Amino acid sequence: QLVLVENAPGLLQDGAGLAKVRGIAYRDGSEIVLTDPRELIKDLDALPFPARDLLPMDAYMPLPNQYLRQPVIHMTAIRGCPYACTFCSNNAVFGRAIRAKSPARTVDEIEHVMKEYGAREISFWDDTMTAMREWMEGFCDEILRRRLDITWTGYARVNTVDLPLLKRMKEAGCWNLFYGLEAADQQLLDNIGKGTTPDVIRSAARWTQEAGIEVRGSFMLALPGETPELARKTIDFAIELDCDYAQFSITTPYPGTQLWADADKYGRLSRNLQDYHCWSPVFVPSGYRDEAEIQAMERLAVRRFYFRPRFVWKCIRKIHSWKDVMRYLKGLRIILGFV
Repeated sequence: QLVLVENAPGLLQDGAGLAKVRGIAYRDGSEIVLTDPRELIKDLDALPFPARDLLPMDAYMPLPNQYLRQPVIHMTAIRGCPYACTFCSNNAVFGRAIRAKSPARTVDEIEHVMKEYGAREISFWDDTMTAMREWMEGFCDEILRRRLDITWTGYARVNTVDLPLLKRMKEAGCWNLFYGLEAADQQLLDNIGKGTTPDVIRSAARWTQEAGIEVRGSFMLALPGETPELARKTIDFAIELDCDYAQFSITTPYPGTQLWADADKYGRLSRNLQDYHCWSPVFVPSGYRDEAEIQAMERLAVRRFYFRPRFVWKCIRKIHSWKDVMRYLKGLRIILGFV
């Protein structure tokens, strides 16, 4: 089946063929063909709002830790990331240069989904919403100027925030930020080109919590150069930071990333792509015996972080309604699935 590319009418009808359509991949017999890249769209404000009316919007349910109010609508405002983490494939898709909808256009879309879908919360999926401080300040100012009753969450980097910015974001409705914290050991952070330090991570987590915003921390296990001892150090670090939620992902060197190219320097890599979903150990660093040891470390991380009395008490204190109870019960079922 062929799907015509928008703004390229007639390419297939006149016999030019798929090879003339830039920016796609297709199968020609047994061969996979990648055509020349398509020029990236620079003016994102020129794009229409996503055709959400074509989707069953009421069927999309966020994870328990990722919403405060419902209905939740998912949205993106920024494409591209200027950083060079070796495990990340997003640069291969969107590039290193940042392109963004204007703050006003982004808030226009928020008003649109509030009116059309009754949205009370926005879940932003941009790689790094705080990459441009001036943009974030303008975005917050626009929400406050329009006096919108909206809460929102997003992804951020620890070296792009400070307390004044976080307080402004909180005032504009941000209640939860997802940080890629990854590891506690500086050498492990350097091995993946993270460009941060444990002290920078500590400061960002402290400022975020002081601003009244919850911290979702993402940590990686079986990183290049990691040993079980260093993994336990990362688990201790997650507990020290007292994140409101911690995700422990097994390192997966996706094709096209620098980590995929360098994996053999650090350990053994399986190239069975069916297992590339962050929950199976396709990469075994030299410091580990085998895949089973990595999976045992993941279960240990989840148990140690989530079954602490301090964490349980923190969750209980946040319960203000029956909906909160149900949300935490859903989260508990997910956690028990890991352990």
